[in-house]
Amino acid sequence: MKKTTTLFLFVFLFIVSHAQMEVGYNTTDVGAEFQWYKDGKFIGLHVAANSKFHNSFHAMIGYYAAEDPRSDYYYNQNKGGLGAGVGYRYYTDLRPHNFFVGINVNLFTNKILLAGTQTPEEHTSKIFIPSFEMGYMILINDLFFITPSVSIGYKTNLESTLKRDEKKAVGMLGISTGFKF
Repeated sequence: MKKTTTLFLFVFLFIVSHAQMEVGYNTTDVGAEFQWYKDGKFIGLHVAANSKFHNSFHAMIGYYAAEDPRSDYYYNQNKGGLGAGVGYRYYTDLRPHNFFVGINVNLFTNKILLAGTQTPEEHTSKIFIPSFEMGYMILINDLFFITPSVSIGYKTNLESTLKRDEKKAVGMLGISTGFKF
């Protein structure tokens, strides 16, 4: 009887002490996002779901403002449109903060009028930018965050009638700020 009680006590203490080793906790980030690159700016809402260890999945939606309203062959009718993106970040620290690397996929839309035709043709420019991202999350009081980041990606226009819109590598600077829940 003593052996069974002692064994049960040791197993119970082992399980309880192992449960106390919980390091991280799941969080959700909600805040504002700003991205800038040579051809436009994006401002919107940033939402991220963070796991206990290293990983974060994020999404953003907002307004894309085209930088140059005039090009050689088109005119930005609304000077901007809807922008959205999704991504993944891997944090080097155990919990999701400090230095990170990740990938993003952004889609920016914009209504344009083609120039050089008899009648103006209205199209929607769909700028697609998959990119590699790195940055640093500054965490204040485990609640408020500021995250500057740098992305390098490849810009392409998915609209088939805009073949002259050049495909090129682009650099993007970004910052997001908000609260962890």
